[in-house]
Amino acid sequence: MKNYIGVFLGVFASLVINAQNQKRDTEHFKATYNHETEIYAIASLELLETVWTIASDNGFNLPQKIRFSIEKSDRNALYFNRKSLKGITWEYESLAEFMPPDQGGKNCIYGLCHEIGHLCMHNTNNNRNSWMSLNYREGWADYFGNMIVDSLYNEHGTDIWPNPHNFKKYAGMEYFHNRLEEDNPKLQSFNNASQFWYDLGSEIGFNNIQLFFDTIKTDKVDNPGAREKFNKVLEEYLKKQDIEGWFEQFVDDLIINKE
Repeated sequence: MKNYIGVFLGVFASLVINAQNQKRDTEHFKATYNHETEIYAIASLELLETVWTIASDNGFNLPQKIRFSIEKSDRNALYFNRKSLKGITWEYESLAEFMPPDQGGKNCIYGLCHEIGHLCMHNTNNNRNSWMSLNYREGWADYFGNMIVDSLYNEHGTDIWPNPHNFKKYAGMEYFHNRLEEDNPKLQSFNNASQFWYDLGSEIGFNNIQLFFDTIKTDKVDNPGAREKFNKVLEEYLKKQDIEGWFEQFVDDLIINKE
């Protein structure tokens, strides 16, 4: 009798685990998620596939297969895998976090775009980034994420998420510029870095930034002397007369320079 009970409990435990850990593959993503988050996992995958295509169409290099996981946790956090550079993880405490911001949730659509932005840059430089400030990395992903939000909204409108909402209220280039114009000392360095990426993209074209990343890698921008090396890359791309003077307003928020 005990053996039958043991077998039953083992099978039951297996069924519970399988019910909680679902798997789903798309063309460029391999997902695992808890059963309760299925509608958000499916929406995230559809969104991520669209972002992957938009990024690729604009020349950015991304892994052909990216792991995506949604995991129950004691915190809310969305981040990319800094070691493999082929994964995005979403930790959540409750389903309320998947709701729109005006309903107490998080800025989910922008967040997913933001993390793809990180993968675009870090997959090019293979983590040779000890010279990059946090604001350099986050400012780039911020600019990328807001640019992509506009594309998503133009293509899909408000129905891209299970809870339809005007997500351009919380992200997109209009929101981006309004935030930069606000006098917020806490965001000053971050906003300055975001402004750099916007200015650069406006000058050379959003679809040429991957080439910029490639040149940073080819020219081996790194310490010692990262600031000077980075400035030389700018000179290859910009037509400004005083590139060094223009860059001076951003450099302290972007480059960790060691001589």
